Amino acid sequence: MTLTTHAAIGAAIGTLVGNPLLGFILGGVSHFLVDMIPHGDNELADRFHVHKKKKLPVAFMTTDAALAILLVMTLMALRPDGAPNAVFAASVMGSVLPDFMVGMADLFKKNSVLRAYRKFHFFFHDFFSRPYGDVRLRYALFAQAILIIVLVKFIVL
Repeated sequence: MTLTTHAAIGAAIGTLVGNPLLGFILGGVSHFLVDMIPHGDNELADRFHVHKKKKLPVAFMTTDAALAILLVMTLMALRPDGAPNAVFAASVMGSVLPDFMVGMADLFKKNSVLRAYRKFHFFFHDFFSRPYGDVRLRYALFAQAILIIVLVKFIVL
């Protein structure tokens, strides 16, 4: 999933739960469960990791990260006053942290803990998409955009 989608899911979790630790944990669990759904980015991942063609994947990830930040800032401004900031922030952090840790594993390739984490992450990420095939990225992005819109409506109403 895109980082923006994970952030939107984390924000929805933060709207529902009242405890920052629970929000962080549920955000993290949601990340791995949602990543199991084929979401069209295997080609980008292969381009980056296997073929060492980094320009397009890095541009995609940078744009996605910027959109995720914009989404979270917008939701912080629009959400109802009753939602605690700490729960909201912890839930979003828990939902996006797994992908940032993969980035750290890519930067620090010799770190055995990060290498093990990366393997764990991609066990979930590739669970269905590698053996059964991935969906086309454009369809996945369209579906994720619809999910984000639904979640934003849920959060701000």
